[in-house]
Amino acid sequence: MPAFRPARILIHPDVARRYAEIEAAAKAGKKHEAAVWRSFRKALDRVRLDGQWGEVIPRIPAHFAQKYGVRNLYCVDLAFFFRAFYTIYHRDVVFLDLVDHAQYNRWFPGRGR
Repeated sequence: MPAFRPARILIHPDVARRYAEIEAAAKAGKKHEAAVWRSFRKALDRVRLDGQWGEVIPRIPAHFAQKYGVRNLYCVDLAFFFRAFYTIYHRDVVFLDLVDHAQYNRWFPGRGR
């Protein structure tokens, strides 16, 4: 079965600023943010080839269900334990939150321990 290739890859307008801040810090030479941004760009390349590449999140946290109304959620691991979450809407991949390890642990307590 061929991989699902999204028509477009978007960043949700509610979180575009967060992504822009990481990108700007990376371009300014901050090593930590540069590593996170590079890993995000690599994840984009993978998702472009297969929109379902990320880890499926079967139990969608209330944050995503209430704020975005998503019915499917995927997660990709990035550098320094950051995570990027996305959903598939029609034929598009829409990136939602990009969070650090502490926020991830609040949404998924006890996971991976």
